[in-house]
Amino acid sequence: MPSIAADQTLDRDAARFGRNAEPFILLILHQGRSYGYEIRGRLEAFGFRRAAREPAVVYRLLHNLQEAGHIESEWDVTASGPARRYYRLTDDGRAQLRHGAEHLERHARRLEQFFEIYRLTDPSGEEG
Repeated sequence: MPSIAADQTLDRDAARFGRNAEPFILLILHQGRSYGYEIRGRLEAFGFRRAAREPAVVYRLLHNLQEAGHIESEWDVTASGPARRYYRLTDDGRAQLRHGAEHLERHARRLEQFFEIYRLTDPSGEEG
């Protein structure tokens, strides 16, 4: 049985994954409705390896996004094979996507600045 500390670490890791992956899920759904397995694959293509390793984390995030009103879902039983739950972006989700994109843009600028400064120094920390 996992310890309380291990459970807390897993919860923090899941929360961090959610904060990082949320704008990417919203972007995927901005491009059109999609279902969980496809969303997981597209997240993995963005470099989110945890999406493939732990699908429950992605489905929990989708559930949280739906609870927050950012996405909505419906079952599609018209295709051959098992029914699929398709997700799509809501108007509130579009606003959240804009907010997430602005946040990522600010973060990208900070990273660019970091690497510009880093490149000016050698690995020992001496200015070059």
